[in-house]
Amino acid sequence: MIRTVLGDISCGQLGRTLVHEHICCYSEPLFQMSGNHYLDKEALISASVRYLRELKSSHHLNTFMDCTPPNIGRDLELLKEVSYASEVNIIGSTGFYYTQEPILYNTNAATIARCMEQDIASHPIGIIKCAVEDPEISDFSKKLLQATAMAHLDSGLPIVMHTNARNRNGLPALELLLEAGVDPRAVTVGHLSDTDDLDYVSRIASYGCFIGFDRLYDNPTEEYLSRTAQKIKTLAGSGFADRILLSHDALFFNGFESQPVIHEKPRFAYCFDSILPRLPASLGAQIMVDNPARMMLANR
Repeated sequence: MIRTVLGDISCGQLGRTLVHEHICCYSEPLFQMSGNHYLDKEALISASVRYLRELKSSHHLNTFMDCTPPNIGRDLELLKEVSYASEVNIIGSTGFYYTQEPILYNTNAATIARCMEQDIASHPIGIIKCAVEDPEISDFSKKLLQATAMAHLDSGLPIVMHTNARNRNGLPALELLLEAGVDPRAVTVGHLSDTDDLDYVSRIASYGCFIGFDRLYDNPTEEYLSRTAQKIKTLAGSGFADRILLSHDALFFNGFESQPVIHEKPRFAYCFDSILPRLPASLGAQIMVDNPARMMLANR
């Protein structure tokens, strides 16, 4: 069974899945300070429900993996409302974004892992998010990766990792998880669509993990479209078709913007409208339906 914010479903109920998206990322301190002046959550819910319903009708979207960890604004009650009203499965996450957390400066990995394990035991959590950004993985990031590995080994939940492909840090981060005992089949190395270096991507995929082409941009140019589709087809032809995942890393409310606003229609339709038509239908179905189910059940 796979845990959504509204309860457990079977892998057969996942259907077409976007594996790395966000309803919102926001600052809880700013929200505590100013409430609706910073983020109108009711307006956010309304916009999210409207567009997810539209995507369900037009593109048969059935499941939305929300990869927002608590330290950048995960709100499970909001996700429950959106999922219930839109009739789209939403899978929530525990874990941490890569940014340094001052209050965790001296906290050890085991303590952080126990908190994640309690989060998983107490809340409807389906994935563990972790993140690395800089070319050199910091001691703090190593600690979070160690805690992620511990929480995964305790819970069996899959790990979804934010990486920076231009900094080529996905490979060393993956190796740290594997050294801690994580099965590579339980890991998705994300944002590999940000590089054209398929040798680098193939090295990661050769470990047996999932490769996230999960940062697609709303770029209508023929050069970008053909290059992106060709990268996917090349990786599939190299034996990695069963490990490719497709998504956008888009948000309705992006708290990382200088002046955050609610976006009525983020680019969630882009892969359906612009990328999948350029792929063989069987490969598209494998990427959007079969692979997400395998990713969620790997090593469990």
